[in-house]
Parts: sequence; C-alpha cells; structure tokens
Amino acid sequence: MAEELDDIGRETAAMMRQMLQLATLVALRTRERGQKEAEARVRVTEARQKETRERRLREAADAKARDPRNRELSRILERPPLERGVSLEKDRFSAQAEASRMAAQQANRGSVRYDSVERRTALAQHLSRMGISPELQSVRLLMEVGQAQSAQEAVRIREQEAAQRRVREQEAHERERERSRSRERV
Repeated sequence: MAEELDDIGRETAAMMRQMLQLATLVALRTRERGQKEAEARVRVTEARQKETRERRLREAADAKARDPRNRELSRILERPPLERGVSLEKDRFSAQAEASRMAAQQANRGSVRYDSVERRTALAQHLSRMGISPELQSVRLLMEVGQAQSAQEAVRIREQEAAQRRVREQEAHERERERSRSRERV
C-alpha cells in the first residue's frame, strides 16, 4: 500500500508539474497576446495622432493660402520693383502720403520762425520745468541750430502769409457771390 501511495504521489506530482507547465504556457501566451494587442493599440493611436497632426498642418496651410493678406503679399512680391526703388506705401495712398509729407515739412518750417537768445533761454527754462534732463535740453537746442531765420525774414514771411490769406478770403467771397447770384436766377 505504501508503494501504491508512492505511485499515486508521483503521478499526482507529475500531473501537477504538467498542469503548472500548462498554466505557465497559457499565462505566457496570454501575456504575449496582451502585449501584441497593446502594441497594436499603441500603433493605431500613434497613426491617429500622426493623421491628426498632418490634417491640422493641411488645414493651417489651406487657411494661410486663403488669407487675403497672403494673396496680396504674393501679388506684391511678383510685381517688378519700381524704378525709383521699393515703396512701402500702396499706390492709391501715395498721393495722400505725399500731401501729408508736404504738410509736415511746412509745419516743421513754420515751427521755428526766428532765433534769439531770449527764445532759447525761455525754451530751456520750460524744458527744465517739465523735468527734462540737461543733456536732452542741449540736444533739443542743438537740433534747432541752423533751422532758425532772422527776425526780418520772419516778418517778411508773415506778411506774405497774411497777403496770401487775404487773397484766398477774397476769392472765397467772390465764389460765394457767384453761387448766390446763380441761386437768385433760378
């Protein structure tokens, strides 16, 4: 009986070893299958992310191509350069820009009528009251050197401007009279 028990024990041990081997094999296969499924899910996810990135890039490129500013820029770049050089202003605004530039030049010319020691000291005092440093004050005064006119020139220019103003006012009155006469006739 002891031998039978030993045989049963050996057979049981052998069966348990086989079952353990089968269980280990099943676990390994399951783990491999799980890893393969996980790797497949990772590949699918990476492919989707790549497609999404590419789609976003295509959409951005399409939006950029449809943007009217970019079309205008490409049209401007295709145009041959001007003979005088490249202008930063649009053609339709060049006349307005020229007029505003001329007005600014006239304003700059008219800003310094004449130069005198009193005017410069008054300007320096005004700048110091505003809290401007002496270095900046000297820069401002140096900018005006050579820009000034004599007092006689300033008086002559003022008289010319007054005469021109009177002529313009007289012409405006004459035009107004013409309009009122034409209204009376109708």
